[in-house]
Amino acid sequence: LVKIINWPCGESKSNDMKLLSNLKIRNGVRTPSSTSSKLINLSLICVSSTTLLAAAFNTSEKAPKLHDKHRIFEKNIKSKFLKTRCEKSSSLTRTILSAEHNDAVTGVTLKMAFDSSPIWGVADLSETKSERFTSPESLDMVHRLRRESSAVLVGRGTVERDDCSLSVRRVELLEGQKQPTRVVLDPSLKILEGDYSVLRDGFETLIYHLQSEGQGVDDVTTLDLGDSVKLVGVKESVPRINNSNRHLSPELVLKDLSSRGFDHIMVEGGPATARAFLDAGAVDRAILVRAPVEFQVPVPAGINVETLLKAGLEMIGTTEMGGDIVEYWTRKGLLWPNPELSMWP
Repeated sequence: LVKIINWPCGESKSNDMKLLSNLKIRNGVRTPSSTSSKLINLSLICVSSTTLLAAAFNTSEKAPKLHDKHRIFEKNIKSKFLKTRCEKSSSLTRTILSAEHNDAVTGVTLKMAFDSSPIWGVADLSETKSERFTSPESLDMVHRLRRESSAVLVGRGTVERDDCSLSVRRVELLEGQKQPTRVVLDPSLKILEGDYSVLRDGFETLIYHLQSEGQGVDDVTTLDLGDSVKLVGVKESVPRINNSNRHLSPELVLKDLSSRGFDHIMVEGGPATARAFLDAGAVDRAILVRAPVEFQVPVPAGINVETLLKAGLEMIGTTEMGGDIVEYWTRKGLLWPNPELSMWP
């Protein structure tokens, strides 16, 4: 069953989604929130100044012929101009194509970016300020991953170094979707000594710290941080040696997040936090971005292929993204959320 829908490429994405919603199931199309596994194939093609949505759902053996027609159609629109126009609707395209596979994404997804040096550098000490070094396309992917996550988790050092908001900005949220909750691991609550975006921008933030002796298990609410910021104390489960740094257990943090209803956690750094989750075997999949730059004074990540293999992960493929090489790793036996790697997130 094929339906062609035509509307201006300049329309807002919310309008695009409303148009799709209006089709409902009687036209053979379902919106991402209600996509059925019975709906087999959907392809989208943009042409010139309009977006043509060719939605083909077919459970019969004749489906391959339908796909051939789409391939013939695509061959006729391969001019550079039309490709450029198509990119304007790429976000909607990605949302629809991957919707059926993304409904059940759970667990922990690690995202890290490195330079091209053999020590896997994550920052350049020769720079006075931390600068982005990956491509715009890779940055878009990061924001799509944030959009696919119920919580985005980092260590205190990432907040102190980058004053990051960890919000979805480069891509639009879906209709009715709110920003993912930010989760910061800060055993000693040193983050409260600074003035950072995650403390004052009004979006929900959970700060996990080590529970003081004799303290109850409830969230700490003695500080005036507003309704959007909560402090969560957890017991110390990683023993200290010779008064070394105190650490939070990834397992206990994830257990508490699960009890709060968070089902897909994106771990976005920094390297110490990433290593802790890898060493705990808590990572289900990883997206590693290798940029074609080499830092002058690289900060080593302390992560390499052996680290990933010991964490029970295996690399299932790579793609090129704006000049960056993106590696996809997943726990053995766990399928990627979409059969086409580059389509998720």
